[in-house]
Amino acid sequence: MQSTKIRTDESMMELVSHGTKGFPFQYYYEDVGKFDNRCIDWHWHREFELVSVTKGIVQCSIGNISHILEDGDGLFINSGVIHRFASAGSAVIPNLVFSPEFMAPEGSLIHEKYISPFLSSGISHVVLKSFIPWQKNILNHLLLLNSTCEDKESAWELKTFTLISQVWKELYEHRNELVTMDNTGTNRISQSRFRRMTLFIEENYRRRLTLDDIAASVGVSKREALRCFQCSVPLSPIEYLNKYRLKQASNLLLYTSHSITEIAETTGFESTSYFDRLFKREFRTTPRKHRNASKDQTKGMVD
Repeated sequence: MQSTKIRTDESMMELVSHGTKGFPFQYYYEDVGKFDNRCIDWHWHREFELVSVTKGIVQCSIGNISHILEDGDGLFINSGVIHRFASAGSAVIPNLVFSPEFMAPEGSLIHEKYISPFLSSGISHVVLKSFIPWQKNILNHLLLLNSTCEDKESAWELKTFTLISQVWKELYEHRNELVTMDNTGTNRISQSRFRRMTLFIEENYRRRLTLDDIAASVGVSKREALRCFQCSVPLSPIEYLNKYRLKQASNLLLYTSHSITEIAETTGFESTSYFDRLFKREFRTTPRKHRNASKDQTKGMVD
């Protein structure tokens, strides 16, 4: 059974181990439409990711750029790049997530010559289209990888390693054609500031916070704080703050008996009516109905 939401820490790093220490590679068969709000929300991981679309249409956001991917398209996402997937309906996106060490150990010639350039060059991603010959080669390899990982026949791990190496050869030979972070409106410094500001928000969301407070937490101007957020996610710092507060409030409604007024105050909202309004906009239901629906579901399971 696939996940319905993605778990991240305060910096939006995904909280899932991909593969094992001995085989740091993981295949996922996922339908974006089955995730909460039909969205695999903002996250990043140190692993590389290769995605192919085999059904439907999916919107992939990287930095401040959005791509519409259709059946037959694919995507490479570099290590450490924040991204998000969303769809209007069913959209199947088999994806392969693997660590830089999957292909070669750190310090080896292969790692230093062919993998390290991707980790230090600022490369962000590349959308793969079948009408471009070298990208079509990768897409064909991805289809083979998907079937190999699904069937898991004899020596499937070796075949997976061979196919990933062939994909990587294409990416390396065409690395100058890949999109850099500068082209997506972001860079390592902006991402670092963004993560530090989100950490500040998540440690201080219970008290009154202003844009000035958030910007000051990393020693930048309000304008620069806004830019760092806009380059990473399509939210302002205050929108991110409210979204995080609502997420915490949702958990308190489900797992505590605190009153709605207490929860609003605990999560930093100065007005219960404002909390109600934002909660309904975010979850398409009221706080009270959200809590009662959970109780009804639990009761039904017990019965």
